[in-house]
Amino acid sequence: MAAISMVCLAVALAACGSKEQNKAGESKSMDEVKQEAAQLQRPKPGQYRQKVEITKMEVPGMPSEAAEQMKTMMAKGQINDFCLTQAEADKGYRDMFDGIGKGRECTYSRFEVDGGKLDAQMECTSGDQGRAVIQLAGTVTDQGSDVRVNMDMSGGQGPTGQMTMAMHMTTERVGDCK
Repeated sequence: MAAISMVCLAVALAACGSKEQNKAGESKSMDEVKQEAAQLQRPKPGQYRQKVEITKMEVPGMPSEAAEQMKTMMAKGQINDFCLTQAEADKGYRDMFDGIGKGRECTYSRFEVDGGKLDAQMECTSGDQGRAVIQLAGTVTDQGSDVRVNMDMSGGQGPTGQMTMAMHMTTERVGDCK
């Protein structure tokens, strides 16, 4: 669903989704995580504009020319407009984790929803992609969202096997669908 892509994008970057740790340190099932996510306010149907800005990108060992090219491309940010239908809005955020986490070991050391605020930290490991720690913090309302994502990857293969990235994702309802 497009309206929740700000959260899905962050989750998909690490491909996490198998477990959550509660405050007592016990793992929760994915159904329990979905129940927590369902507490987020459902978006209203309509036309939305989403902006994704990469605010930090560090890739040690990447050739300087490639790093500069990546920074230039990321500095522009991405803006996408989309229409959220009534059927999509009715689904809310409950199912945003379906299909994520295949082939990786993931846990949530923090996943809290409180009055439209989202605060989560996920850790995932994979043999060839190493370890990723992703932090999500922001707000979600029926008119849009404002989420900051921080990701640290280490131990993976290739030039992006060690990487630190931060992004700011905003989504706002700009009117009715065209």
